[in-house]
Amino acid sequence: MIRFIAAIDRKRGIAKHGGLPWYIPEDEKYFTAQTKTFGAHVLTGGKTFRDTYRSRPLAKRTNYILTRHDDHIPGAIVVHDLATLLDEFKDKDLWVAGGAEVFEQIMDMDRADELYITHIDADFGCDQSFPEFEDKFKKIEESEVREQNGFRFTYAKYISL
Repeated sequence: MIRFIAAIDRKRGIAKHGGLPWYIPEDEKYFTAQTKTFGAHVLTGGKTFRDTYRSRPLAKRTNYILTRHDDHIPGAIVVHDLATLLDEFKDKDLWVAGGAEVFEQIMDMDRADELYITHIDADFGCDQSFPEFEDKFKKIEESEVREQNGFRFTYAKYISL
């Protein structure tokens, strides 16, 4: 099962200048809790790993870093072939945590099964976006509206059609 997890703004924005343009601690806790479930295997692109995670693997999870570089990354498994990795998870669970290019590549392969999306009711003028998904997925769950640090948001779960 391939699960995406992302927070997106009204225009599907996910990042700006290499980082998150919002600070919502509750969503960070949600991300941590979710990615520790279903086997705790998390795939992240190299740019997201360096810029957003500051080159630190996520604690108590198996970290897979998709990159073109041959660097050894302590505490992580370096991946160069996305299709092969996804095939390895045919009967196992994998969280995909970004960035935009990784989401897009997997979406183009029609390999995403579920989406865990935090919808933030704001426009941050992001320069990285989550791929269009509305015509390929159906919303099956949505939380009540939450608010923290002046941001209104909901958690939603989608399944592939």
